[in-house]
Amino acid sequence: MTAFQNLLGQSGAVELLLQAIAKERIAPAYLFCGSLGIGRTIAAKNFTQLLLTTGLAPEKQHLACRKLSTGNHPDLLWVEPTFLKGGELYTNAQAAEQGLQYKTPPKIRIEQIRQIAQFLNRPALEATRQVVIIEDAQTMAEAPANALLKTLEEPGNATLILIAPDADSLLTTLVSRCQKIQFKPLSAQDLSTILREHNYGAILDHP
Repeated sequence: MTAFQNLLGQSGAVELLLQAIAKERIAPAYLFCGSLGIGRTIAAKNFTQLLLTTGLAPEKQHLACRKLSTGNHPDLLWVEPTFLKGGELYTNAQAAEQGLQYKTPPKIRIEQIRQIAQFLNRPALEATRQVVIIEDAQTMAEAPANALLKTLEEPGNATLILIAPDADSLLTTLVSRCQKIQFKPLSAQDLSTILREHNYGAILDHP
């Protein structure tokens, strides 16, 4: 599949990312902004695939894509909000599997920022760079945000992608270190296409 072929209604964002690849002007950090469900995570996956496969021999590209599709690429670290229990971190999915219940929502924690620093402290193993994706970056409190800021000051040969609703939900100093990529609300036509592709067309046909 061609890069970004599965992303509808975000031609402006896609063009910026493709130009960065084509001109080899990859920013150390990006901030993908926009509402939930309009393609920020899909774009992050597509962009990461390009970052970790561009320049590789065809057979290595194929192997890298397989590893990315299964979440097993050694040069990608995917970070999402977690719960803390007994010194262990649990994602939403892991907490559900364990039957754990919490009164407060999950968040990006200082322990995870330390994991990012450790991950970036070693060289890339298979690609020419490393990639870190932080989902729901707006859930970071001030302490982990400041710790992440130190990482952004010297990211090494790596690219960080923060996903958040808007720049105002993050520390100003953190935003200033990122290239902002704005994702627009989907048009009615694009939304209709997506619903039908995912077998939700009955919603559109309902009177």
